Amino acid sequence: MAYATDPVAWVFADECHRATRGQGGFVTPTGAVLRRLFLIGVLTEVHVQNSRAVEARVTDPTGGFSISVNHSFPLVADLLAATEPPAFIALAGELAQKGREEIRLIADACQLVSRKDRDRFICLCAEDTIRRLSVMDDGSREHLQIAEMVKQALFIAGMQGETGDADDQIDTVVTIIRGLTGTKGAALDAVIAAAREAGLGEEKTRAVLTRLLEEGDCYMPTNGTIKLI
Repeated sequence: MAYATDPVAWVFADECHRATRGQGGFVTPTGAVLRRLFLIGVLTEVHVQNSRAVEARVTDPTGGFSISVNHSFPLVADLLAATEPPAFIALAGELAQKGREEIRLIADACQLVSRKDRDRFICLCAEDTIRRLSVMDDGSREHLQIAEMVKQALFIAGMQGETGDADDQIDTVVTIIRGLTGTKGAALDAVIAAAREAGLGEEKTRAVLTRLLEEGDCYMPTNGTIKLI
């Protein structure tokens, strides 16, 4: 079991979910060893199980983290339960995994933050990931994928200052979502496929979707489904 005095690490969601369990914790493809994790992302889902147990979903530009809060940390549970998505949030806690389930964060601390904090954190994660890659990179497909992930994350962090093409991309994606939306929303895979046919690559499409989620223009009623507000 990890404790609050254990060293805290930070990695992007995509790399975290590539980690394998080792003696000292979860080991990622670039050599990061994770027991306690600190992250800043966008709170996209909150599910209150009871008065002192909450589950949530927090996303960064590369994917999402499943979050759990147990009875030992009622203040953390209360803050999550009272926060309406989407919202920028910082969390820390122990990583856990049951069987082949997705690695999740058992949160013991959280705080609402700003977009500026999130963007600064993306840059910090990118710098650390690039440093580890420079030491371990063997030209493998997985390391190339992680390098592309870093590029995508940095693109999103700088996106709010862009105009012109970015506005056109947002209009394109919103139109696609609207056209594909059924009673439960639009399938994320279908949106990405339609955007590709419209000349928008997957990387940029995911960047636009993240921005729409952050700004409250859409939400994810279920994993893999997106819906305009």
